Formats: sequence, structure tokens, C-alpha cells
Amino acid sequence: MTFKLGFLSHAFGDDPQQVYRDLIEQFEVAEALGFDSGWIAQHHLSNGFGRLPSPLVLLAAVAERTQRIELGTGVIVLPFEDPIRLAEDASVLDALSGGRVQLGLGSGGANLDNFSAFERDPSRRQAEFAERQQTLQRLLEGEPLTGGLTLQPPARGLRQRLWHSHASIDGATYTAEQGNGLLLGTATHDPLTVQKPLADAYLKAWSHPGRAPRIGVVRAVFPAADRASAQAELAVDIERHIPRLQREGLIDQAVDLQEHLRLMNVHHGHPDEVIESMQHDPSLLPYADDLIAVVQAESSTQAQILKRLEILARDIAPALGWKRP
Repeated sequence: MTFKLGFLSHAFGDDPQQVYRDLIEQFEVAEALGFDSGWIAQHHLSNGFGRLPSPLVLLAAVAERTQRIELGTGVIVLPFEDPIRLAEDASVLDALSGGRVQLGLGSGGANLDNFSAFERDPSRRQAEFAERQQTLQRLLEGEPLTGGLTLQPPARGLRQRLWHSHASIDGATYTAEQGNGLLLGTATHDPLTVQKPLADAYLKAWSHPGRAPRIGVVRAVFPAADRASAQAELAVDIERHIPRLQREGLIDQAVDLQEHLRLMNVHHGHPDEVIESMQHDPSLLPYADDLIAVVQAESSTQAQILKRLEILARDIAPALGWKRP
């Protein structure tokens, strides 16, 4: 099957100004390489893992420097947002970019520490997600608010470009019922048992004649000259994730780098090794309408990121079925 090719950045770096300049350059280079989309993760009140709380602002700058590449959010934490204001900001960006916005939404499962700062109850995050998502959706469809006011500028085409990120069968089913795309992230340690059931449940629940379901699969992809080189580049950053693997009960104590990479489902090595690894990922090629690659770790240089994007577009994605636009 064919798929669209994208990349996702978490906006790592110590200097925000440089981080944002580098992100814009990544979009420019990715567009020149033929990438279909670029996605930015949202991180609130973060002083380390992710430097971008306002992805729509950054994507407005990207829109002015690019012509074709789609502009995705992966993902906006919806319980922290006012749905009317979010709809307004997204519709302005969609107008600026010529209809290129892909609006990814999440309930904040990876941001539980932020709920108190936003004076939100994390136990209600799923209910608040659904309430805000349905309000946002109605606005994008052009339905009036109380008093007859409607979204300005209108952005009805954006209604067909909404995505949800969920980690449960119920969430995947709800996404299908709403007629939106499903995003499957990188936070998985066994795609067969963790993510494949979500994709299957989503496809089973889809019932929108004339519209196709959409599944976007995010994967960590780190090509290099060989597996040893890739592991050397990733070693420092993988060490930072050992406490998380321990908290989640996946390991009792640090083992070896290769096992950590396996548990984190990182496709790495020579391009041929990456291709083979991705072909055996049970939740990837059979399902992905959009393959969204993460090629940046916390300590990656801009040169490394751009080189990985090049290898992905030139050598890896075409071998997996991607057709350059």
C-alpha cells in the first residue's frame, strides 16, 4: 500500500530562538525532499523535553516559508484549550497556508503533571476532550454558536483534517465514530499488543460512506551508516529514558542499549536494516495512511536531523511504498 510521508519534531534544544529557526529550516528541507507533512508536538511549561507550547504560532511562520507541505499538530492538549479560540487560531492558519493544516488533538495523557497548573482535573480529561472536540468540530462545520455567531474566518475543509491521539480501544472507536483520523504515537513497547488492537478497533467502527478512514503512525526512525553508528548517536538520549522504562514496569534495572532501543521500538541502523525493521512492525505498513517519522533525539544536531530526513526520503520510504509527490 502507499502512504503519505511526514516527520514529527518535539522541538528539542536549549535556545528557543535557535530551536524555532531550526524547525522552520526542517520544514523547508523536508518540503524540498518531497515530504507530504510536518508535525510539531506541543509541550506546556517544559524546561527540557520540548520547547514549543504554541505550535500554531510556529506553523504560521512555516506557512510563509513553504508552499506545499502540510502543517500538523501532534498533538494539541485539548482539555487545556478554549475550543472557540482554538478554532479561530486554526482557521486563521488554514487561511494563511492555503488549507494545509492537519489538526491533531489529544487528551493530555502524557501531560498529567500540567493539569494542576491549568486548574484542570485529570480524572475528567477524557470527558473534557470529548466536550471540547465536539464544540470545535461543530464550529469548523459552520454551525452557529448561541446568538447565531459563526466561526470567522470559515474553515470547513479543516473539519476533514482532524485527528485524535488515543491509547484505548474506546478512544479509537470514538475517533472512528466522529469521522476523524487516528494517530498512533511512538510511546509503545509492543506494537502487536499495544497498537494493533487500536487500529483494528478504529477500522471496525468506521461507518462513514464516501469517506475513507485515516491512520497516522508515528515511529522513531534513526538511519545511519550502520547499526553501531546509530546506537552511538542515540546512547546518551536513551539513557535519559531508563527511569521512565522502570516507572512503567518494563525493566527492573538498566540492561543494555540494544534492549532499551527494542523496548522503545526505535528503528535504527543502515537504511537496509531500517527498511527490514519497519517491514516487520505489525502496526505500521498494514495500517499507515500517513507514516510520521521522528528523526530527532534530545542531543541531535541540526545536521544529523536534516541528513536523516534526506535518507528517509531518498532510500527508506520509497522502498516501503511511498511515492514522492
